[in-house]
Amino acid sequence: MTTDTALIEKREYLKRRLASGEYKTLVDICLGWFERLLQKVTRRTEPLPLWFVTMTLCVVIIVVTNAAIYFAGDWTAYLRNGASFGFGYEIGFLINLSNGAIFIIMTIFINQYINRFFILWRDTIFDRTESLTSVKKIEAWLKKCCNWRLHLLLTIVFTIWSSSAGFFLGNAIPGLDTGGYGLMFTNTVNYIITSLMVYQFIMVILLYASLRNYDLKLFAADPGNSEFLSRLSGELGFLVYITAFFIAVLSFWLSRLGLFASSLGIVVILVWWLPLIALFILYQTNLSSIIRRAKWKTLNEIQSQVEELRATNNLKDKETMEAINRLMDFHDRVKATRNSAIDSNTILNFINSLLLPLLAFLLGNLDKVLLLFTGKP
Repeated sequence: MTTDTALIEKREYLKRRLASGEYKTLVDICLGWFERLLQKVTRRTEPLPLWFVTMTLCVVIIVVTNAAIYFAGDWTAYLRNGASFGFGYEIGFLINLSNGAIFIIMTIFINQYINRFFILWRDTIFDRTESLTSVKKIEAWLKKCCNWRLHLLLTIVFTIWSSSAGFFLGNAIPGLDTGGYGLMFTNTVNYIITSLMVYQFIMVILLYASLRNYDLKLFAADPGNSEFLSRLSGELGFLVYITAFFIAVLSFWLSRLGLFASSLGIVVILVWWLPLIALFILYQTNLSSIIRRAKWKTLNEIQSQVEELRATNNLKDKETMEAINRLMDFHDRVKATRNSAIDSNTILNFINSLLLPLLAFLLGNLDKVLLLFTGKP
């Protein structure tokens, strides 16, 4: 009874903290600060829509970085690098202009994905968590995910590493001008935004890895067909789409830069499929562990009832044998249910995610693909 009381109190405590907004990521804090600044500028007291805050932040970052490039005297190099994508100067300029916005949107997108899990914990998962240990593991993940000091420290470290790697890579690309302080400042801003996203991505992976240890209440007769599990599987699989989209964008830019030939590009795409496959296997195997644990809980309960009937009743009694037979039939039906959350829709969605990087690579090499089909040299 003490354990049950402690479990209920812990669940309600965490639900209240999530409902009050006490758990905030570093990105949430930054967005909140920027929103308050916009409210002062626009003289509005009500909360601003997230899309408006995001678009305004993109415009501010683009204006600041391009102003730095212009006043630092790197504008010529900036336009030349835009044209190195294989487009005209005007289109190349627009592509370069959109890079910062893409990083910001993807960072906020993953942050919203994490917030969706916060809501899922609060509204559904906590009520279905059957052990205090599992609740404490969820709490530990929440603390890591919202540890803004650790997030900021790792962002600084990753930004320094990315800036150094980007500088050496930029010098290795023929025809690419690394420019001066303006381009360096712009690249650093992009690295900071990307670093913020990397930490959040790592937090989601840690969540995936810890799922197998959660004790969740599922439909006892067929855990694999629980409505709650289907929703959880959909939320987990959404990260595969996010990763596939990110790889697709990267594939397109690297193709336009000509960093690898079309033959080598196919190999690279196959290599980049590995993280997508790994993510899919990771969350599916963990969901399978949850399903098997729920199945064995039901099977053990049935076996205990059978043993109790056998020990306390005469097996020659017809009613006793009928009760045992009914329990054994139920035992066999539960045992025969599936051990995974994989269905036809899951497989189809996974295949679609694998096609995104391939499609981006083909678009990046569209001129070569057209020559291949037209048969022209």
